[in-house]
Amino acid sequence: MGDLGPAEPGGVLLAVEPAVEPRLQTKPRNAALDGIRGLAISAVIASHFVPGGFKGGAYGVLVFFVLSGYLITTLLLKEHERSGRIDLKAFYARRALRLLPALYVFLVVALGMSLLFGRELRMDPGGSLVGSVLAFFYVFNWVDFAGLQIPHSMTPLWTLSVEEQFYLVWPLLLVLMLGAPLLKKHLQGIVLAAAVLFTGLGIAAYLVFGLMSYYRSWTWIAPLLLGVSLAIAQHRTQGRLGTELARLAPIAWALLILVAAYPPTLDSVVTHAVVVPLLSVASCIIIARSVDGATSFSTRVLSLPVLGYLGRRSYGLYLWNLIALETLEHFIHHPALLIACALAATFAVAEASYRWVEMPALRLKHRFERVQLA
Repeated sequence: MGDLGPAEPGGVLLAVEPAVEPRLQTKPRNAALDGIRGLAISAVIASHFVPGGFKGGAYGVLVFFVLSGYLITTLLLKEHERSGRIDLKAFYARRALRLLPALYVFLVVALGMSLLFGRELRMDPGGSLVGSVLAFFYVFNWVDFAGLQIPHSMTPLWTLSVEEQFYLVWPLLLVLMLGAPLLKKHLQGIVLAAAVLFTGLGIAAYLVFGLMSYYRSWTWIAPLLLGVSLAIAQHRTQGRLGTELARLAPIAWALLILVAAYPPTLDSVVTHAVVVPLLSVASCIIIARSVDGATSFSTRVLSLPVLGYLGRRSYGLYLWNLIALETLEHFIHHPALLIACALAATFAVAEASYRWVEMPALRLKHRFERVQLA
């Protein structure tokens, strides 16, 4: 790609030439953030594998959304601070390398299974094809899954659509606001106001559409924006925010544990109006404490190797756990044996995805990378 030359501060660089534009200094992965991912994916898997005993998977998804908003915004703000610009083309290339290869492998396998064994596995080939197309274009969360006969094992793809829609729109808006002095000055307030607005919109959507609003982007924009707000505050306080919030960390952990132990039903206006906002704020506090550099009991727990392992493989685990379970349940009818075999299959396929699909693709990211963060 050709070098387009320097851009004005706050501008957008549309191409990057590694030989001319050196990478900014990278940082090692944050073990505690991997631990947060590990806890979140554990909640999701538990809700799929023990549906009658644990119903907190949606709140694991919420933590992922908050973390995504935080990490993406932190990367963009650091790039803007160090180079005076945000390279949107490189950003989208990095996101594509991170997300697309593993997703496309999953879609090919799911579609192939439906074509070859659709009757035995009750995977409608037409529904699988429709679901694959919707997931390919990241609009999976805007359809009626059951009405289109999309296999249940593909339904977790809705969260990827929500995140990708956010990744598409938010960096563009951030570039515009950073380039306008007045908007840049009030960036934190604008984001928080938008989070409040989308919280209200999510509540209204639930009252009108019921549980189907759970899958729509408007329901989850507020948690993403609270993660964004955390990144802005962390950036402006030069990482000191976690220390300032230290006294609130036990309360945040208590709330997360309470919700995990007694997950509120999603079919309640109280959940959308109170639980989701509070849990989003609690997630922000825990993330802030995890990146402030201080050693605490919670960061030591989050940095445990087993949680790090789960966190680094969370994408593959998320993609494959439900299809593994729903495939094997046609052949294994003993509940405990089914769960054991499905877990083994999930981890085996996720490990293969991590080693031979995700990591090879991620090794190409350095061509577009300016800042790295966990």
